[in-house]
Amino acid sequence: MDPKKLLEQAQKLEAAATGSSFLGFLSGSKSDKVEEAVEAYTKAANAFRTSGQGLESGAAFEKAATLSKSINEHNDAAGYLAEAFKAYKRTNPQRAAACMDQAIQHYAITNIRRAATNKQTLAELYEVDIGDKARAVQEYEKAGEWYENDNAEALANKCFLKAADLYADIGQPERSFPIYEKIAEASLNNNLMKWSVKEYLFKAALCHLATKDVVATKRALAQYPALEPQFQGSMEHLFLVNLLECVENGEPDKFFQNVMQYKNRYPLDVWKLDLLAKTQKSIEEAADDLT
Repeated sequence: MDPKKLLEQAQKLEAAATGSSFLGFLSGSKSDKVEEAVEAYTKAANAFRTSGQGLESGAAFEKAATLSKSINEHNDAAGYLAEAFKAYKRTNPQRAAACMDQAIQHYAITNIRRAATNKQTLAELYEVDIGDKARAVQEYEKAGEWYENDNAEALANKCFLKAADLYADIGQPERSFPIYEKIAEASLNNNLMKWSVKEYLFKAALCHLATKDVVATKRALAQYPALEPQFQGSMEHLFLVNLLECVENGEPDKFFQNVMQYKNRYPLDVWKLDLLAKTQKSIEEAADDLT
């Protein structure tokens, strides 16, 4: 059926439902009329979505949510807001975020696991679709906390690791390495995660380096083998020791050479290369300040 006609029908039902007196609003018949309007808006929203009209679909779902709230159907309202998020995601990501945020406020007091899942979805929207990494990191951390409160350790760690990555991306590596270290320690007795401990420590050390705090970085490199014995003497460990020497001596060119030599033999992903480039640049800037 034509989604526009369905929308017109929904609007007529809404007008009929909300046009009666306040006393009528509280009556069962009034509630039934509102529910009919909600159902009509939902049909219109799905029809708009089927025809690829995301904005119109999202607006109709929002209408359904507003009417559901008016008759105290808050769980239904949250569900419609989550559907509005899906409809808006490609066409109006900011509006999508606002709808999801409203839905999360409801689930945060009724269903913590669902709230955490939606919070993670919201974080992904801010990171990928909106490109607001600073906001995304906040949402990932909160999602991680909620998963943790619901005893979903693996899901919590996934969100915390995303937050750690993003903190480094936005120039706050000092907030990254405590997260990597915490997860590395928590993973020691986890059969599924213990194989990633060395990687977490490697990333933590790179973030330490990025802060240019030589003393703290040396302390970290001395402590990490106690968590992961294989870290001592590994190629990652030797690489980090060489880089730390470059940071301590203010040698950006030697730092770059070490990175290139390591990269030619061992893989470095985009995140690591980007962080290393930022660290090198900071060494160059510090050297320039001394001249």
